[in-house]
Amino acid sequence: MIKFENSWYQEFSADFYQEINPQVFPNPELIYFNQNLAKDLNINFTKNSLNQISDIFSGKKIHQTSKPIALAYAGHQFGNFVPQLGDGRAVLLGEIKVNNQYFDIQLKGSGKTKFSRGGDGLATLESALRELIIGEALHYLGIPATRILTICLTNLPVFRQQILHGAVMSRVADSYLRVGSFEYFACRGDNLSLKKLCNYAIKRHFAEALDSSNPILSFYKNVVNRQAQLVAKWQAIGFIHGVMNTDNVSIGGQSIDFGPCAFLDEYDKNKVFSAIDLNSRYAFGSQPKIAKWNLWILLNCLAQITDKHNDLLSIHQSFDNEFEKNYYQIMARKLGFKTEIPRQLINNFLEILQKNSCDYSQSLRNLSANLIDNSEILIDTDEYRAWFKNWKNHLHQENTQTSEIIALMKSSNPVLIARNHRVQEVIEAGNNLDFAPLQKLLKALSKPFEDSSLNQDFASPPSQNQKVRQTFCGT
Repeated sequence: MIKFENSWYQEFSADFYQEINPQVFPNPELIYFNQNLAKDLNINFTKNSLNQISDIFSGKKIHQTSKPIALAYAGHQFGNFVPQLGDGRAVLLGEIKVNNQYFDIQLKGSGKTKFSRGGDGLATLESALRELIIGEALHYLGIPATRILTICLTNLPVFRQQILHGAVMSRVADSYLRVGSFEYFACRGDNLSLKKLCNYAIKRHFAEALDSSNPILSFYKNVVNRQAQLVAKWQAIGFIHGVMNTDNVSIGGQSIDFGPCAFLDEYDKNKVFSAIDLNSRYAFGSQPKIAKWNLWILLNCLAQITDKHNDLLSIHQSFDNEFEKNYYQIMARKLGFKTEIPRQLINNFLEILQKNSCDYSQSLRNLSANLIDNSEILIDTDEYRAWFKNWKNHLHQENTQTSEIIALMKSSNPVLIARNHRVQEVIEAGNNLDFAPLQKLLKALSKPFEDSSLNQDFASPPSQNQKVRQTFCGT
């Protein structure tokens, strides 16, 4: 059914990981299986094989080709360097190869490792459901993200501020290489392992860099570009990661470890949802500069294994242009333009949304309706009317049919996002072991641009008493 490989185990010495089996839970129960993802991974399954799926992805049965390990890494957490972090509640089962691409499959909430730092190594059902929902939402919005393959109830309680259901999830990533992986070797002055890690990352994610005149520079350029492209997509959709520590930054350019994450309701560049981000370091509008800061940390690691420091600096400085190019291209399409438009037109619209506390997603989705019916004014202010007139003038200069403009805007602005209050409702139902709302929400999120009755049920912004003002890691 599944054949695991483990290149981590084969490529690196034991100081980079702990060989450890996941905790065996007494009576694990499969409550979620992502069949679409399983098909993408070429995992064959039948109704009769679900027990085997449950055994493997709860950690109860170690597959014969698997060599589970917990990975070490370092990281800057809220700007403060910690030389050893690592998988404190996760083990990597191994990799699955599909069409010459490798995918890491990790169990999360699978018990203590030597990196647990006093934690119990467990995960709550709440945190598993949030990660599942957000990962699927991002994926179907076209934003690279880790995804959950399975969730199993452990049927062991997890003690946090209250007693909660325990869960173990299997999480799929292009790889679990992080900026913190490089920091781990760099801070120890282990340049031999650092070079080996860099070569591994190049082969895994940027094989074309092997043919360049300087693979390390090519590698860094690729990482910078992917981070710029990823964060541009976050900003355009209104997604707040929540904890952009360097150990939560994927080298491959995926959204990873998005614990206390959320989507914007009202547009607010200063918005913070994460209960642990007390100084607003990772506020919505700060995400691009934090991404650049994290890349600066990676630069300093790579500077230990190349003398091309000025070239590294030049590549680092290119982040701003790469981010802005991607961000404004996406935003132009969201406003109905196939070509580049004055950036100030976009910025002015966002300023108006912020001043008037307007819902971000709904405002963009409804804007196209104003092209047909001006009586349904989106924002009843003189400033907006002036902006609207300017916007229409720019649209007319493109000589594009109104129907084409509306089609472009509808394909660029989703009907629904994973609204925070809807996510919370699903989590609360899950805490009562009612997973029907979860299935309904996931079905809607799989077609976020579709104007269906199901999507309309989830599309509305929250009322005042429905608003979620803080989100939590759930660790």
